[in-house]
Amino acid sequence: MDVLSTPREIAFCAHTILSDKPTIIPDASDDVRFRDNPFVTGKDHIRFYAGAPLVSMDGVKLGAFCILDRLARFDFSSADIERLVCFAEIVSQLLEKGRSARTGRIVTSFSETTGTALVTCDHAGTITWWNAAACKLFGYPEAEAIGRQLELIIPDRFQQAHAAGLARLSNGAPPALNGKRVEIIARRSDGREFPAELAISIWQGPAGIEFGAHIHDITDRRDKEQRLRHLASHDALTGLLNRGEFRALLYQCFDDQEAAAVIALDLDGFKRVNDAFGHEAGDTLLQMIAVRMIAAIEGGAILARVGGDEFCLLLPRCTDLVQIGASAQQLLDAFAEAFVIGDHSVTIGASIGIALAPLHATEADELLVCADLALFKSKKQGGRSYCMFSAVMAREQAARRAFRDELRRAFEQGQWRLFYQPQVCLRDGALIGVEALLRWQHPTRGLLYPAAFMPLLESHIVAYEVGCWVLDEACRQLAAWRNQGLMIARVGVNLFAAQFRAGTLETMVSAALMAHALRPEDIELEITETIALGHDDDALGPLKNLYDAGVGIALDDFGTGFASLSTLQHFPLTRLKIDRAFVQNIMTDPQSAIIAKNVAAIGRGLGLSVIAEGIETVEQERALLAVGCDEGQGFRYGQAVDGTTMERWMVAVPAMSTAR
Repeated sequence: MDVLSTPREIAFCAHTILSDKPTIIPDASDDVRFRDNPFVTGKDHIRFYAGAPLVSMDGVKLGAFCILDRLARFDFSSADIERLVCFAEIVSQLLEKGRSARTGRIVTSFSETTGTALVTCDHAGTITWWNAAACKLFGYPEAEAIGRQLELIIPDRFQQAHAAGLARLSNGAPPALNGKRVEIIARRSDGREFPAELAISIWQGPAGIEFGAHIHDITDRRDKEQRLRHLASHDALTGLLNRGEFRALLYQCFDDQEAAAVIALDLDGFKRVNDAFGHEAGDTLLQMIAVRMIAAIEGGAILARVGGDEFCLLLPRCTDLVQIGASAQQLLDAFAEAFVIGDHSVTIGASIGIALAPLHATEADELLVCADLALFKSKKQGGRSYCMFSAVMAREQAARRAFRDELRRAFEQGQWRLFYQPQVCLRDGALIGVEALLRWQHPTRGLLYPAAFMPLLESHIVAYEVGCWVLDEACRQLAAWRNQGLMIARVGVNLFAAQFRAGTLETMVSAALMAHALRPEDIELEITETIALGHDDDALGPLKNLYDAGVGIALDDFGTGFASLSTLQHFPLTRLKIDRAFVQNIMTDPQSAIIAKNVAAIGRGLGLSVIAEGIETVEQERALLAVGCDEGQGFRYGQAVDGTTMERWMVAVPAMSTAR
C-alpha cells in the first residue's frame, strides 16, 4: 500500500486499538462495519484484516500490529491468533525500547513489567530472548540465560524428549505444538520444580526455525484445582469421600479383580433429631458421627457418606467373615455413647448391611444392591444390628420387582376393580353412603385385597393414574345407581399421596364430578394421617378449596398414627373415622374403648361426623353408640361387593336404600 497515514474514522486499526482482544475480519466486504470503507471499495481492495493492540508498559494503547490481504481468509486459526499476539507483544517491547532511546529516559518496557515470562530460542535451542519476568520466574539473570541451552529450565528426566522434539523440527517435521497451550514441569535455578503453562509460537527466522514462548507459573491454579478435586470427591459436611468417589474406588476393585466387602450403614431415628432440634443440630450430629466412625475403623478401610444419613465402608481385598463382622460391630459400638449437641444429649443407633465380592456379586453396582438389601433386612428386624446378604434376600427382591412390574400391567390391562361397602346410621340402620375399596383382579392369583398390594402401590409411579381411575370410576358408579333410582347419598374415595404431590387434586376432582353430572357433596375424599402430616398449609390449599365447595373430607384411621389436635384444627374435615383396631377390641380392651370414646368426643366438639370401621357384632354397635359414635361400616351391615352386587342388594333390602 502507498498509504502512510490513515484517517481514524476509516482505519481498521481504530477498532483494534479500542479493543483488548485481537480483531479478526475474514471478509471486510461482508462486514457491515467496513463494506463501504474506501479501502475496501477502492483500489486497495482490502478483504482480510487481523490486528492485535500494541500496549505500552503503563497500559497506553500505542497502535496495532496488523495483517492485511486482498483475499478473504476464513482459515485464520487460533494458532495464527496466538502468533499475532506474540508478535504484537514483541513489537510493543521494541517500541518501548526505541522510545526510551529517543527520549533519553529509562523506560521499562512491557516485556520487563509483564508478569508473563517471555523466552525465545533459535533452531538449536539456544536462548535468544529472556525478559525480567523470566529472570524472576527461573532465577537466572538475563545475561546468564541468553546464549545457554533451553535445557537450563527443563528437568533432567524430560531433556531427552525435548532434544528429540527439537531435532524433528530441525529436520522439517510439522510443529505439533504451534499455537497451543500445554502444561509442563519446569525447573528453577535452585533445582526446584514447578508446574507451568506454556504457549508456544514457531516461525521461520533468518537462520532457520525459531521459537517463542509465554510461560506462566500455575502452582496456585494447580492448588486450586486440587481443592476443587477434593470438593468433587468429598462430602462438604463431614469431609468423608462422597458417593461418586466411593463408587469409583469400588469399580477399581472390580477392574483389578480384587475381593472386596461393602458395609452399608443407615442411621436409626435421624429424622427425629432433625425434627426435634433443627437441621443445624442434625448437621452437627452427622459430623460427630463421621469422627467416631473414622476412629472406629482400622487398616485400609475406606469410609464414605453416600446420602443424607447413609454411610458406606469399603474393605478392599477382604474376604475374612470374622474380620468383616468385627468391623461392622465396631461401627455399631461407635453409637453406644450418647452424642452431646449443645445442651442436648442425643442417642441414636444404626443398621448395617454387608455384602462381599465375588461371593455375592461380580459387578460393583450389584454388590451395592446386595449391601442395601442386607441393610433393609437389618432395619426390618429392628435395627441396631448388622445383617449379611443371602440369596434369599435376592429372591425376595426379585419377587418385589416382578410384583411392581405387574402393578403397571394391571393398570394398562384394566385389572383394577372397585368394591363398595355400605355405611349406615347406627341408630336406625339407614344407608348414608358407601366407601369405594380397591381390589386387584390378578390374572393368576385371583382377587387380591389391599393388604397384598397397597404397600407397593402407594410408592409406585402408577399410583397417581390408579388414584385418578378410582375417583372417576366411583363417580361413574354413583351416577349409574342414581340413574336407576337408587339414591345413595355419597361415595367415599381413598386418595393416594401421589395425588397430593401432583398438585392437580382440585382440577382432577372437579373434572370427575363434571364428567358424571355430580355435585361436590356427592363424594367424600378419605385421607390418611400420613398424607395429612406430610403436607404443609400451602399444599393443602386445593383440599381447602374443595372443602369450601362442599366436598366431604374424612380423616381415615384417626388415632393409629401421630396426628395431633392441631392437625384436626387446621385440616379441612367433615368426618373422623375410628380405626377397626379399636372397634375389634372395644369389648375386651379398656384402652380401645377409651380411645373410641375420646375420638367420638373430639369429633362432636369440632362439629364433625364420626364413623367407625370394622363393626361385626351387635355388642360392638351398642358400645359405639354408647360412646357417642353415630355411623359405622363393617361385616354387620355388609361386606364390600362389586357395583352390580351392591345394586341387587339395595333393591332387595329397600330399607337400607333410603338415605338418612
